[in-house]
Amino acid sequence: MKSYINGVLLGLSLVCSGAPAQGLRDPTLAPVAAGLGSAAEPAEKLATPESAGMTVIIRQGQAFLASGNRLYARGQKMGKARIERISETEVWLREGAVLRKVPLFAGIQRNVVASQKSPTVAP
Repeated sequence: MKSYINGVLLGLSLVCSGAPAQGLRDPTLAPVAAGLGSAAEPAEKLATPESAGMTVIIRQGQAFLASGNRLYARGQKMGKARIERISETEVWLREGAVLRKVPLFAGIQRNVVASQKSPTVAP
């Protein structure tokens, strides 16, 4: 009986050792399936407005641009472009002599609506 159990355990260990081991994923990096690149690519190449989603975060009255897992302030470089201005709906990026406006929400425009006067009721 003991030799039978030892044989089963030896057989299971041989079967299990043939399975390829999978390494653990680094939780600080984006998954390769997300299309943001692999761990071997430099951060400057990954941080472009066209490749990553961006959002604006306000901290102590100062606007920051959040892209991926990084925060960028006005004047910092994001890839090859320098951040000139950050608003709640768009970001202005300067590459050399070219200044371009990148909307944060594609297809959405902000309009100011005139206030309507409420009718006064006579007593």
